[in-house]
Amino acid sequence: MRSFIIFLFIVTSIVIIVSVMMQPSKTDGLSGLIGGTSETFFAKNKTKTAESVLARVTVISALCFVACIAALNVIK
Repeated sequence: MRSFIIFLFIVTSIVIIVSVMMQPSKTDGLSGLIGGTSETFFAKNKTKTAESVLARVTVISALCFVACIAALNVIK
């Protein structure tokens, strides 16, 4: 049982790292200041859904991460 929880702990750690790294940054930086942004309505909504999916994956995997930590502390 403990080895399964450790395996789940490692998998959720990797999922958190990947999902955070895949999320786009919220700022445009200097290029947004100079050139501006020209996004269409479809492009805006498409990125928001992809962002929301990544945000949900991050939250769910973080909750699993916390549950694994708690389970590892209970099972000794």
